[in-house]
Amino acid sequence: GTLELHFSVPVEKRASRRLSVSALDHRSVGTFVAPAGYSGYLNIRGSVDLYEQGPITGFQEPVFLLNSAVNLKGIVLETDAIWIPGSDGADFQRLGSRYVYDDTRNLVRFTLGDLETQGRGFQAAPDIAGISIFRSYSVLNPHQIIRPRGDRTFRLDRPSTVEVIVNGQQVRRLQLAPGNYNLRDFPFAQGGNDIRLNVLDDTGRTEVLRFNIFLDQTQLAKGLDEFGLYAGVKAPLGAHGPVYSDEWTVSGFYRRGISDNLTLGANFQADDQVQMAGIEAMFGTPIGSFGTHIAYSHTAGFGDGFALQGTFQRLIQHRNGQADTFNLFVEHRSRRFAPVSFFLADNQYQYELGGGYTRAFNSDFYMGVNARFSKGRGINPDVHSYTLTGGWRISPSATLTAEARYSDDSRGKEVSGFVTLNIRFGRNSSVRSEFDTRDNRTRLSYQTLNGSGVGSYNMTADVERSDFGSNVSLNANYFTNRAELGVSHFGSFQGDFGTSASQRTSFRLGTSIAFGGGEVSIGRPIYDSFAIVKPHPSLKKANVVVEPSVMGYTANTGDLRLATMPNLSSYSERVITVDVEGAPAGTDIGQGSFKLFPGYRSGYVLEVGSDYFITATGTMLDADGNPVSLVSGKATELKRPDRPAVTLFTNRQGRFGATGLAPGQWRIEMLDPNKSVYVITIPEDAEGVVRLGEIAPVKE
Repeated sequence: GTLELHFSVPVEKRASRRLSVSALDHRSVGTFVAPAGYSGYLNIRGSVDLYEQGPITGFQEPVFLLNSAVNLKGIVLETDAIWIPGSDGADFQRLGSRYVYDDTRNLVRFTLGDLETQGRGFQAAPDIAGISIFRSYSVLNPHQIIRPRGDRTFRLDRPSTVEVIVNGQQVRRLQLAPGNYNLRDFPFAQGGNDIRLNVLDDTGRTEVLRFNIFLDQTQLAKGLDEFGLYAGVKAPLGAHGPVYSDEWTVSGFYRRGISDNLTLGANFQADDQVQMAGIEAMFGTPIGSFGTHIAYSHTAGFGDGFALQGTFQRLIQHRNGQADTFNLFVEHRSRRFAPVSFFLADNQYQYELGGGYTRAFNSDFYMGVNARFSKGRGINPDVHSYTLTGGWRISPSATLTAEARYSDDSRGKEVSGFVTLNIRFGRNSSVRSEFDTRDNRTRLSYQTLNGSGVGSYNMTADVERSDFGSNVSLNANYFTNRAELGVSHFGSFQGDFGTSASQRTSFRLGTSIAFGGGEVSIGRPIYDSFAIVKPHPSLKKANVVVEPSVMGYTANTGDLRLATMPNLSSYSERVITVDVEGAPAGTDIGQGSFKLFPGYRSGYVLEVGSDYFITATGTMLDADGNPVSLVSGKATELKRPDRPAVTLFTNRQGRFGATGLAPGQWRIEMLDPNKSVYVITIPEDAEGVVRLGEIAPVKE
């Protein structure tokens, strides 16, 4: 007999399932090279001016911008300074120094020293020496998608095929059983998004589900938050560096995603004279994104103040890939409203409002209009500004843009126009011509760039004339393996290139000294994190090329036997590829790439090549003196048994070749009937091929 049980679960009783439209979060695969425990660098950017003609002549004092960072197991000490040897005033000015530690697990940055204050809304950015705690996903986890993902639920009563279409593009096709579904991880664009689900069930019935969502890139997904808190004493920049006072000051902000549509925040600032507090909100709706900032301040001896700002943004996506943009803003500040560091607030406008609309008619033509009005307070006049813009791509290599302007301010009413023609010559060069009716200014510019990395260069040249005179300028930069070189010249003339008024030439040099893992390297300036690439001694005088490509390469070891990779970004995965020119035959250079995940201002030492480049040959004999024929085996390094074994084979005469060995003793286990075991020694000074002759098994 047969017993069958049939269950029919109503759709409304079924658990909701989550479906991801696209994998938005970055997932790391594999292992990363560990950074050096102790590393650092010093950037030196210098320039010197030569005045050939003008009020002063001759070479002027050189100016050096100094930037350094030292990383000790994740704790970073960084300093910026300016050095002007021979200056009449202070020849050395320290711009700021601070300790930085990033808690990557909780995504929080701690700073002690001269703080780099950030603010929201109406906040100022005062110079503070003290301590701060800060979270920004774009800084500490740039790959994380923090904007709302747009969860949307729907129900299927029958087995169905569901097509997910976002802004006219199909992003996924799903075969789903009956049930409740939560669709998430949409690849949304900035602005308005049109989402459509085409449902076809197993009976042939079709249904279309539609909804719209508007996103602004400053919105946070539900449950995510960003914040900053800065506390200490005022430290304005003086002639020799920050001047530390005994006047306390504090500033902070907090933002949180309340829902996928609503992000709220609050901020405050205070010192012994001014206190200010504010709130902000960002709300996404099907018609657009609304934002507002409201703040209140109190200034000792001058009273209270109030400020309000409101914004509206809408981006309308079209099926052809084009988009229209529309934005509005309004702002009001009472006369005495002030953030900290303002000595005496006297806001000259009662309110300001404006907006703009841009329409893309097709891929070749767009037009836009912008308007702004400021209502003057007291004797300050009203200010009007209106602009009509347009752009036309005449051909794939030529673009024409134009702008008509009307303004009315303290200087009177003015109608003006501006037109630009840009023509590209291939991928690397272009010519730009401009005419502005204000001052009858005409400019002709040429720019070109060639290559990438070592040996690359770029150059710009400008010729300009106006009612106030004329001038020419030239700027060129060349990138070497160890430095960035630049030269520029500026000359001004009376009238239409008449009598010369002044001529100035500037010479620039930028280089860096990096250290880590006992190595010191000279290279181009470092912007965040870096890697020192060095060849293994087995490579002899071979040249290691870092990140070779058809456009050039980033660095090479050259005669100094070290290369600096200067442009690693913190908390961004990076794979550095290498190539070796002129390596000895049989040399092992490894897999030819290194996978890195740099921390903040971290340093790496990457060695190309290894000791495992020796090939051993010989003839294996068994205990009776007969060849060990046609069998396989494996060789294991005795001092490093955890390393993968080297596989080897013998021919009919018992001859073998083992590749990838290093100096030292190796144990060879063969799979012949006697399970023969051999111990061989690779000399420390071995190179290339080691001939062992006949080898006999050892007794165990």
